[in-house]
Amino acid sequence: MLDRGPICKTIIVLAGLPGAGKSVVANVARELGLPVISLGDVVRDEVMRRGLEPTLENVLSVANELRRKFGRDAIAKLALERIARACNSSCIIVVDGVRSLDEIEAINKQIDKKVFILAIHSSQKTRFERILARGRQGDPRTLEDFKRRDFEELSWGLGNVIALADKVIVNEGRIEELISEARNFFIEALKSWCT
Repeated sequence: MLDRGPICKTIIVLAGLPGAGKSVVANVARELGLPVISLGDVVRDEVMRRGLEPTLENVLSVANELRRKFGRDAIAKLALERIARACNSSCIIVVDGVRSLDEIEAINKQIDKKVFILAIHSSQKTRFERILARGRQGDPRTLEDFKRRDFEELSWGLGNVIALADKVIVNEGRIEELISEARNFFIEALKSWCT
């Protein structure tokens, strides 16, 4: 087990397909002072470390290579030190972008804290519109690429994580509605789990 200190009680893992609103929810957590570890950042860091452009093809290729080489839980394993450090500073931490039950198991096995799955869900049409609007480097620009990315992430086991979520936030409305629901959830979690 990794040294994790006495503070952390719960690890909230955020799961959802691209464009569902995970980053918005993660930002709400940050604004409330909760540490957030992004598994997507772990992959993007590896892409940059290799001197590659952070294109969709490179990000997916590196993520798949890491999983083939080190197992379905590879990305979570690469983030374990970051997660353990965050556990030393807060009662609740957030891990953004979990893609498989194997990743949750790796976190749970090494950190040994309660893991709560928070899934963010939006329709494919809504998510694609958001992806186009945000224009993040490495995001798909066509519906075909968008669907390919969805299927890639689902092949990693993301659907299983969403299906087993402890709580699902449906995000089909305005961003302010998502922010409000996420804020209410985190405030209640802090009251219930940290006092």
